[in-house]
Amino acid sequence: MRARLEPIFCKFGVNVVFSGHEHVYERIKPQKGIYYFVSGSSGKLRPHNLKSSSKPAEGFDTDQTFLLLEISGEQLYFQAVSRRGRTIDSGMIPLSKQPSS
Repeated sequence: MRARLEPIFCKFGVNVVFSGHEHVYERIKPQKGIYYFVSGSSGKLRPHNLKSSSKPAEGFDTDQTFLLLEISGEQLYFQAVSRRGRTIDSGMIPLSKQPSS
């Protein structure tokens, strides 16, 4: 799916992509300057079911999680938190300007 969508993301200056469905949390190493997140473990959990891409940056599949996001100026801050309150992943992503038409 990413192979089909990534050229469109690049063309329109997409910096960050969020998806769900997989019942895990995963952040994939940036591909062509695009950060990919899977945040799908707030529902039914499938422990030890992390089917990582070949380029994982962080993954978590032993508890339910939620993802907090904050945009301040040209920076996106993220924090993935387990239902028990443990931060499993956090960081900052610089947002680039949209391409001109």
